Amino acid sequence: MAFKLLSCDGGGVRGYLTCLILSELHKETGFLHKVDGFIGTSTGGLLAVALADGRSQGKDLAVLMDEITSIYRNQADKIFRENEHNMFDRSFDALIHKFGFGDGPGIRSSQFTSTGLAEIGKSLVGDRELGSISPEIVLAVPAVCLHWSNRVGWAPFTLTNQELVRDDWLNLSTVKLLDMAMATSAAPTFFPPHQIVSEGRDYGYFIDGGVFANNPVLNGINVAIAAGKAKNLSDIEVISIGTGRQPISISEEMVKNPDDWGLLKWFGLTSGAPGGALLDLGLTTSAENQYWIAKLVLDERLVRLDPPLSKTVSLTSRDAKSYEQMKEASQFAMDSPYWQDALVLLQNW
Repeated sequence: MAFKLLSCDGGGVRGYLTCLILSELHKETGFLHKVDGFIGTSTGGLLAVALADGRSQGKDLAVLMDEITSIYRNQADKIFRENEHNMFDRSFDALIHKFGFGDGPGIRSSQFTSTGLAEIGKSLVGDRELGSISPEIVLAVPAVCLHWSNRVGWAPFTLTNQELVRDDWLNLSTVKLLDMAMATSAAPTFFPPHQIVSEGRDYGYFIDGGVFANNPVLNGINVAIAAGKAKNLSDIEVISIGTGRQPISISEEMVKNPDDWGLLKWFGLTSGAPGGALLDLGLTTSAENQYWIAKLVLDERLVRLDPPLSKTVSLTSRDAKSYEQMKEASQFAMDSPYWQDALVLLQNW
């Protein structure tokens, strides 16, 4: 029997789009109660943690998805709670944001405090630890430890509830689910790095796994095989959910003189490039790279839903128009041939 993996990309508030897609797929197939592994990065990591916890706690996952969808729609201001800058910081950030950076990133300090995100996360998973997740369910989220050792420096991790061959540097079973969600969501300059302390031991600060695996599908496949849940690639089936393809690019006309393209042009300060182009470039190409590597080896056993957005929706957009665009994108996904491919895959789970 195939190992059934759900993989959710990072994308900030665009996790609302992920929720719309997951909710509709679940209504049509009930697949969330059949998933063997949940993996997610950043906003997708929050979803993965909440869903794996919900499964282990015997929750109605349709109701849980409605709750999470409502959080993204109605409590985003709590998630993106502004940091208490001093007057200079506020003025400096306001000046920079006039050049197209929107609600982030923070320039002299993190744009948002993590207190609101922690409140949301705790409302979903309480104080439960990773060890509370049934070992039959795989939970994994990518995150970066900013200082693993003097020899290695910083290092990428896939935090998981599975027993893998590793050293005993981090006793994952005692790590709180909330810490996992906060670590994978700590987007640099947007949120502060998140410290993990377990059983009185300080393991340091972690940041968003999106810096190396915004689409964590390969990490999920790796954990499934390493943990013995799947023997090889032929044993794995995946539904991969993106947070919408942004209409962002840099045209030949924008480039003009390539030698002039330093930091100011990449950030759109002295060019026609969108303000968030460099950030989106890293996140999008990373996600697409992981998808195509996995797709070429899994073929029809992997279906990805990542519909295009008609206009740019930033990581922190909370206006009505952005939510409407995400709703339109979810409908686009449902009307696409990939939706039928997803239904065929999930109905056989």
